[in-house]
Amino acid sequence: MYSGRTLFSANALPSAISARKAVSRVHQRGTPSAARQLRPTTLLKQTMRFPLESKAKKPVVEWQPFPSCLIDTVAVVIELRHKPLKRIASDNPNVNQKGTFELGVHSKFSSKIKARVMSRENREKLYIEASIPKFMTGQNIVGLEELYGPCVGLINAVLDQMGIEPSEIEQAKINKGKFQIVRVDYAVHCACSNPERAAAVMAALRSLIFAKAKDSSAYGNETIYAGQHSSRWTLRAYRKDLEIKKATRRLPVSVYGRKTLLVGVENCVRLELVLRSPELTRLGLSSPLSWNTTEARERMQVWIDRLSNLNGVVPNMEDLDKLTNVSQLKLRAWLTGDLSAFTRAPSTFSACRKEILLKTGIDVRGEPSVELQRRALLCIRDVFKQGISFKSYPGKWDALCAGVESANALMTGKTATHAKR
Repeated sequence: MYSGRTLFSANALPSAISARKAVSRVHQRGTPSAARQLRPTTLLKQTMRFPLESKAKKPVVEWQPFPSCLIDTVAVVIELRHKPLKRIASDNPNVNQKGTFELGVHSKFSSKIKARVMSRENREKLYIEASIPKFMTGQNIVGLEELYGPCVGLINAVLDQMGIEPSEIEQAKINKGKFQIVRVDYAVHCACSNPERAAAVMAALRSLIFAKAKDSSAYGNETIYAGQHSSRWTLRAYRKDLEIKKATRRLPVSVYGRKTLLVGVENCVRLELVLRSPELTRLGLSSPLSWNTTEARERMQVWIDRLSNLNGVVPNMEDLDKLTNVSQLKLRAWLTGDLSAFTRAPSTFSACRKEILLKTGIDVRGEPSVELQRRALLCIRDVFKQGISFKSYPGKWDALCAGVESANALMTGKTATHAKR
């Protein structure tokens, strides 16, 4: 029944008023922005009221490979008359005795970083083995290629921790480099840009080394050896970024440039060439004074060339890691010419094809073209050429060593404060 009240009258029902307001809001939202009244000005600036609209997008930083090569572990024999190891270890918190003939000497940086020390020739000589950069700076990602100066520094640091003071004649021989080198580990990193390519490089190296090298062995997918039990040399390949994530291998917090080092070594494969006493003697490198940077790089370059000439291939697809593990394996097989990789039920093939096409832009129907294979696969020589470069860090060495002293000073200050309390 008509009551004389309309939707727009003053006597409209509350429900009608609500409907009128709703229609008004819809009309306002549909009105072009130019026809609306401007919002009243406030004390806030436009950029503060709408921060996302005013923020410019930063360009994506282009990936740069991390260059690093260094001498890691060394073993030296010095002329030094010393007490029995048992007496040296007694009442010395920096030394742990391991059996009758070996000591574990802590570095100043951390008690987890140790040097092996053994007595030789009726306590007339001392054998010292340790990682130079790790014992001196707490890390072995970057370091030096020189041998003479860093070895002298390592020897003095170990003797100081042991509480041994050489005689003037013995110290003069050490300072002049008159000691024997019986082991040198030379390392270089290969930056791989992403985890997928790093894993593929390790898989390719494992296959190549097992096929071509003698005395090859591996521990899972983490470490590969060529000549592991040789008395002359050993080549070792492993993922450095995965190693330093282990609880026993993590970098101490006070390492100089720790964050930069961790970012730089991400997705890096490390090659280490271990030269032992017979090989060093054959090469005429058993004296620290005869070692030079060129010689070190030439020894490693021989192995880089050997592995590069074997034509191993690795994926070069940035979007490969977006696929499931099963799809990745099938796609790799198909790219290398295995046309039976997707010969399952039609529904399964259709699902895999759609997933791969959506995430990588590759259609796995038919045969892969030569151009697609060239784009999707890289030879190991190409990965090495892009990711390996010989660079040491002598300019940063003093700062890395100073990080040890600052950490020690900080710990000493905290201990003194705690004692006073």
